Amino acid sequence: MAWLYQRPGSSKWWIGYRVNGRQVLRSTKTRDRKAAERQLAKLESVAQAHAAGSLTQEFVRHLTRVESSGDTLHALREQWLNECRDLSPRTVESYRGVLNEFYGFVNATDTAPLLRDIQTDTIAAFLRAKRDKTSVNTVKQTRRILAIFFGYCVDNRALQFSPVPSSKSLKLDRHSTKRIRRAFTLAELSTIYQKCPDDFWRYMVLAGTLTGQRMGDLATLPWAAVDLAQNQIRLTARKTGRPVIIPMHPTIRAFLLKRKEAAGKVKPSAAIWPEQSRLYVRQGSKAFSNTFYEEVLLPAGLVVKRTHHAKKTKAGEARTERRAVNEVSFHCLRHTFVSLLKLTGASQSAAKELAGHGSDEISDLYTHNDEATLTRAIKQLPPIAKS
Repeated sequence: MAWLYQRPGSSKWWIGYRVNGRQVLRSTKTRDRKAAERQLAKLESVAQAHAAGSLTQEFVRHLTRVESSGDTLHALREQWLNECRDLSPRTVESYRGVLNEFYGFVNATDTAPLLRDIQTDTIAAFLRAKRDKTSVNTVKQTRRILAIFFGYCVDNRALQFSPVPSSKSLKLDRHSTKRIRRAFTLAELSTIYQKCPDDFWRYMVLAGTLTGQRMGDLATLPWAAVDLAQNQIRLTARKTGRPVIIPMHPTIRAFLLKRKEAAGKVKPSAAIWPEQSRLYVRQGSKAFSNTFYEEVLLPAGLVVKRTHHAKKTKAGEARTERRAVNEVSFHCLRHTFVSLLKLTGASQSAAKELAGHGSDEISDLYTHNDEATLTRAIKQLPPIAKS
């Protein structure tokens, strides 16, 4: 028996049915329910005929195979992105970026290539070429987005099967360089703070070191999260959704109090740094990570200048070495926070709770630190700048 339904993220009606126990889902390519119901009725009549034995298995296979074997990558790309418009802007932009990059790799036009001509080897070559320029995780995310797109093509019967290779078959980790992150030393922290180009980055360095929170949570922190009376910062981690309460170190408290006095009367829901908060929500961490690298870490002498140019062979055809993975980044402030807590006598459970780590599920269930314990741990942290 076939059924009609609406799929999340798509304004068109979809039909679902089973053939020999295998579920098939496909778009009707229409927003008109009556038109979709006519397609459903036609399919149900075919199913009834098959059940009565008047249709052969060969005809059923013919009926459920690809109908639009001449569909182009260009046409399905635009159709898919259009149906994704109800998703978040960042998700759609991520999808668009990957499809545009693949589009360029295969030199696509309005009329070529046809989807049926895109082979697994072509996608594998694209992903391996991308691996030469970026991290394993980025390539895996790219592969996942391509899998979603080509899965959509299969659902819409533009393809019989997805040509996207598995992560295992690609062996993306084979030539990868393990990313090592470390804590900053106190001398490095002092230099980093001195090299910060403005108050926003001074705040980010102080807050990253003295609260241990992630870049996005700090860049978008609202005034409502700062309780000066109770001397606490309360937030819900964007990455894990876990609530975190951090007693404020005197240095960060003094910095935020000065910032609030300068800001004047503001709504509690307003971001401490409105412009940077809007930018982070719109673009994510990349712009901030690049700025921290170029305007803080580089002047501090902790990284080397990026060239942004892949090295080529004499023939100019291939990259001869990949960019080295840096051992320091903004996230190292989080490593520093946890390291300093433990070095100054805080328990492992206190450090884990303050950082908002949620990987030890059993520990989470059986460990609890009262406010006095957490406050003592924060007070033990050394200052890295004069308030």
